[in-house]
Amino acid sequence: MNKEVSSGGVIVSHYRGVWFVLLMKDMKGHWTFPKGKIEEGEKEVDAALREIAEEVGITGLTYVSELTPVAYWYFRKIPIRKTVRYYVFRSAKRVKPTVQKEEGITEARWVPWEEAEKIIGYPKSNSPLLREVSKILSRQSE
Repeated sequence: MNKEVSSGGVIVSHYRGVWFVLLMKDMKGHWTFPKGKIEEGEKEVDAALREIAEEVGITGLTYVSELTPVAYWYFRKIPIRKTVRYYVFRSAKRVKPTVQKEEGITEARWVPWEEAEKIIGYPKSNSPLLREVSKILSRQSE
């Protein structure tokens, strides 16, 4: 069985009492989170930060928490079992994202939480991530 491990991030920002999440539109037209392959010798959390910087141009993030890994199958001539290790990062500012068009990313923007829950792509994996992040954020604000 072929395996692949990637790392990515759910980036949040709090502004005027509203939580925002950064979403990007991937090559298939789905709103999702930045992620990518871990380079040799790279720590998973560092890979997530690098991929965020490359794919949406956001830096200066604060680590919040690790999330439950997401695993799924995809096919590229052969079946590949992919695991993505996601982390929550907080941005002090909602900096305008710049997308990595050569990766097929067509758009990225800060989305209010309630809207993100409605438009998120890959709901079997991404909706649980949003719920998990929401629980983490609510515990921190108590």
